[in-house]
Amino acid sequence: MSSENRSYVTTREFVIYGIANGGQCMSYNTLTGYLTYFFVNVFNVDARIVSTMLFLEGIWDTANDPLMGMIVDKTRTRWGKLRPYLLGVPIPLALATALLFSGPLIVGDYSPADYRKVIYMVITYFVWEFLYTIGDVPFWGMSTAISPNPNDRTKAITSARFISSIVGGIPTLFIPILLDLVSGGHISVGLRVIFCIYSIATSSLGMGLFSMSGLFVKERVIQSEEQPALLESLKCLVTNRPLRILILKDVLSALGGIGGVFSTYYLVDVLGSASVSLLTGIPGTIVGFAGYIFIPMLKKLMNNKQIIICGKLVPALSGVMKFLLCIGSRRYTKIGFMIPVMMLDGVINGIFSAANSVIPMEMIGETVDYAEWTTDQRTEGTSFASATFVGKFNGSMSRALGTFLIPLVGYQTSNDTSFVAQTEATKRKIFAMNSIVPALLGTIGIIPMLFYDLVGEKRERMLRELDERRAEKVREATGTV
Repeated sequence: MSSENRSYVTTREFVIYGIANGGQCMSYNTLTGYLTYFFVNVFNVDARIVSTMLFLEGIWDTANDPLMGMIVDKTRTRWGKLRPYLLGVPIPLALATALLFSGPLIVGDYSPADYRKVIYMVITYFVWEFLYTIGDVPFWGMSTAISPNPNDRTKAITSARFISSIVGGIPTLFIPILLDLVSGGHISVGLRVIFCIYSIATSSLGMGLFSMSGLFVKERVIQSEEQPALLESLKCLVTNRPLRILILKDVLSALGGIGGVFSTYYLVDVLGSASVSLLTGIPGTIVGFAGYIFIPMLKKLMNNKQIIICGKLVPALSGVMKFLLCIGSRRYTKIGFMIPVMMLDGVINGIFSAANSVIPMEMIGETVDYAEWTTDQRTEGTSFASATFVGKFNGSMSRALGTFLIPLVGYQTSNDTSFVAQTEATKRKIFAMNSIVPALLGTIGIIPMLFYDLVGEKRERMLRELDERRAEKVREATGTV
């Protein structure tokens, strides 16, 4: 029976895998969504120092993630090659998240460039990043090892992305409200205490859920008994052409992420309300959730390559139109005008948001199959490490550039308060950095996708020949004819 005609994974296991990713994303979203704002406005570290640290951390990822991937690919235990890491990392990562956001309370109040602040920030962030990598690489490797059936893998990734968009989105619901309550003087507790308590709560719950991936999710794809040498694993980055193209696509798209850095600043300092994002995000969220249902239909209309290209062009066009409309009417500071505009932009982005979160990971899984097809070695660790590395590298580079640009657009901070009134010129620049600039920069990643060819007949032939090889290995192992 062809692997594409047989399901190996139960619905219960798909749901558990999704819940585990939701737990991981609770910590990740708390950190990445407000990292720059926390360091610059709450911990009050000089933006240039924060930018430099994020840049160096991105360089560190060029070694950290691939090395972790190669270690995973060499791992052979009675529990599998991936599960040992998923079982061991949750508790240390929860502690690292809590310590990072406790910095202002532990270190105290010093000048923005004080060495005590800088040392604490650098150590806790690099430790968090190191531990996150130990869990993230094998987690996404599991999406391929969970089943030899491509349809099972799509379901696993879809479950992970869909459930994490709900569970992992919890921090994005409460932090904007807390920011507005503090800025409006409605609660006396400062942001330093709020970030500390909130990080402890979300990381503890999140890592508890994440540990379920090691406890209840199985590895089913047969691995070669021979452990690949470290250089062999690294070699896949050179010889695996589809993987190289996907990596280049993500690298070239990196600078489009600066919009996320300026999102909180636009809401707080231009519109005057962080929690308005909860209202404006509702239509896009609904459309995004519905998008998971329509992924199979979308895949019948377009191949993965075409979906990726459309998924970049459509949101970019929306960002450009939003900027031109709001700058032309000079209403980008008017919350009443911007609410429907942001809702519409969210809906347009939501059309491809589900596919943009599922299809790229599915394509990385296919590059693992490609490696097996061409070299007879599966490289879940190295291939998914390249994907997580590029994702984190892009995040680091975009946050580094965005943070570097904060003082250059004229933004002012204070050691006494997290909220400082900004000039109209600064507000206009913040809006541009949150709309048209990232929209245009994000489309550059389309270029390498024009050369991606692991689609259509080539992909079908690869899967067919892999089925035949695996069946032969089973017959050899069992002594059947």
